Amino acid sequence: MARQLRVNEVGFYHVINRGVEQRNIFLENDDREKFIKIIDESALIYKFIMHSYCLMDNHYHFLIETADKNLSLIMRQINSKYSIFFNKKYKRVGHLWQGRFKSWYVYNEAYLYSLIKYIELNPVKAGITKKVGIFKYASSFFLKRQGLSQVSMQCLNLNMLIKLDKSNGLLGGTESIIDELDKKAIFSISQAKFKKESNALVRVKQHPLCYYNLLNCEKKLRNKSIIKAIYDGYKQSELAVYLGVSNVLISKIVAQHRIKVALFNTLKNKGLFWSYSKDICYDQLGDDVLCETLLKYAEFDR
Repeated sequence: MARQLRVNEVGFYHVINRGVEQRNIFLENDDREKFIKIIDESALIYKFIMHSYCLMDNHYHFLIETADKNLSLIMRQINSKYSIFFNKKYKRVGHLWQGRFKSWYVYNEAYLYSLIKYIELNPVKAGITKKVGIFKYASSFFLKRQGLSQVSMQCLNLNMLIKLDKSNGLLGGTESIIDELDKKAIFSISQAKFKKESNALVRVKQHPLCYYNLLNCEKKLRNKSIIKAIYDGYKQSELAVYLGVSNVLISKIVAQHRIKVALFNTLKNKGLFWSYSKDICYDQLGDDVLCETLLKYAEFDR
């Protein structure tokens, strides 16, 4: 089967690569520090910026911003130089990487923050740490620890992490910092397909906006449809233009949805939805069940 063509545009990418047969690619901390050094050396050549990264034992995650259409060159430089170092150090031969790296073009700025949460949460999900910001080889470690370690990545830009921490409390976060909107956003990125229109890259939408029945419906139904359209990859600005409303209104609807999802997850973690499946999510139950549970257990200890 022919390989799917990569997106080759200037912009943001989520990049993953794993060790062959899922073997560890970092056997000690010195290996990770060498890898970071190789990334910085490559950034001097190819002029890219790292916005988030996490170096796990057998794989890594990047959120990288390219200044040119050269992601493949960047990753070939990083992966090949590290492979040479690793094989020489450990006296081995053969492929280090499972295959060519995987990458997803991040076409919507709002999704960047969902992706950062996902990347920074990796050590927590793996049981290495209990909270975000503790693992030494993830970018969130440097939010409040700059200057305390010599392994800081020079091409790392912390602005997005700082903004996310101020607005959503990234540092000290646990798995609850990922909500349903984040999960849908990340899935949408991974499934996105693109086409060229007037020399610009445009995402191919699964459904036209008329599919979501956004017009001439009651407010509650409209807001649910807005969230559904965002799940499916539409930008908030696109929805604002289609509905003839401000971007601020769409942002408020999304923010309110996140608050409800966070509250739902808090109640769920307290075991207050015991009569439902353990995999139940807010979108499956909605406001009525949430309000009923709040009224029933109004004095629970958050």
